[in-house]
Amino acid sequence: MGCCGPEYRKQVLEKETTVNAKGRESLPLYVKILSLVVLVGAIGLVVIL
Repeated sequence: MGCCGPEYRKQVLEKETTVNAKGRESLPLYVKILSLVVLVGAIGLVVIL
C-alpha cells in the first residue's frame, strides 16, 4: 500500500486536524530559557572580544 493507501491518508488527515486544532506547536519553557541563555552568552562573548 505504501504512502497512498487509504488508511495512511486517513491517519495523516487526523494528525493534521489535531495539529491545526492546537494551533502552532510551542516550545517548552525550559527550551526557551536555555536558548536565551546561550544567545546572551554568545553576545557577551562577542562584546568581550
